[in-house]
Amino acid sequence: MQTKRKVFIHGGSSLISVNLVRLYIDEFDEFHIFSRNISRTKEMFNSFPKEKFNYYENNLLNINQTLKDIDNLPNDLSAVFWITGTTGDPYREQEEMILLEENLKVNFINPVICVNQLQKKMKTDSKNSFICVVASVAGLRGRYKRLFYGSAKAGLINFLSGLRQKLNNKIRVITVIPGYVNTLPFKETGPKFLIASPEKAAKIIYNGIKKNKEIIYVNAFWKFIMKFINFIPEKIFKKLKF
Repeated sequence: MQTKRKVFIHGGSSLISVNLVRLYIDEFDEFHIFSRNISRTKEMFNSFPKEKFNYYENNLLNINQTLKDIDNLPNDLSAVFWITGTTGDPYREQEEMILLEENLKVNFINPVICVNQLQKKMKTDSKNSFICVVASVAGLRGRYKRLFYGSAKAGLINFLSGLRQKLNNKIRVITVIPGYVNTLPFKETGPKFLIASPEKAAKIIYNGIKKNKEIIYVNAFWKFIMKFINFIPEKIFKKLKF
């Protein structure tokens, strides 16, 4: 009897998630979807076979409930997608401590805690089991316009690097650097060549996983842009206002 393949997704209402499900619908037998609004998420997934889906209404700021929900997941997951994130408002966060705390929780603290628990629920099969987490170019070098968000994503990127070492030859760990993507809840503005659609982003992530990539840039331009930015000396970089 063939074992069912099961996948977990946090951030079910993201358009990237919907498009990833579309690509993986024939490869997995069970989809366990966490999102803040079940009814809206169900509407987004209503074109897929309903019997494959299990939904959990989950607010990441309630870490105790999230961990309880994770504990109720099957113990033989083959894949984990962590799509959840929020850019926040760096100006308000400097004045309102609760907003700063929420940013750090959503983008770093709680994902680290949850992904660490999720990896314990997974099959150790380096060919077929993987954890895929969406980070950000903002985590590759500090910028005052993304002060707290970038710091949180930098911590997340470093956590994934360490987890990759820990799970080597057991579970693949994939870091996604998306750049700008027009998806809920974000609506990016700027040069069109730097902005990807959620459909394109999902396809690049899907292909990158198939090719066993560990770092996936949704837009290759950002790879070169960030290499250039990281070469700028700190004395010069701190004077740049972007």
